[in-house]
Amino acid sequence: MKSQIQKPSQGKASYTAEYKAQSLHAWRMSGRSAAKVGAELGIRPALLYEWAKLERRQAQQGVPPLQEEEHNRELRERVRQLEAENAKLLEQREVLKKSLGILSEPPPRSMPASKQ
Repeated sequence: MKSQIQKPSQGKASYTAEYKAQSLHAWRMSGRSAAKVGAELGIRPALLYEWAKLERRQAQQGVPPLQEEEHNRELRERVRQLEAENAKLLEQREVLKKSLGILSEPPPRSMPASKQ
């Protein structure tokens, strides 16, 4: 029985949570070994065991697998936003430091001293 599950094509394989869930479901429902199902899907049997272990661990923690991937995506986006904001603030701080240095320098001799 050939499966309809599509695995990523080229390069280092990066599997989506949906693909992992479908693969695990196909393995569990077939009643066959991980080696046979893995061969049909074109993946190593060890990956099925690894994904099953990860799924059990996530279930124990109470985090559904698809929600965890979405949560990680949101966290990565938030990190990108904070890094951009941090870079902007660092640039502003450098500008302020330079302007403070310029303003705190004594005036050149050709200019009259300020009266305070």
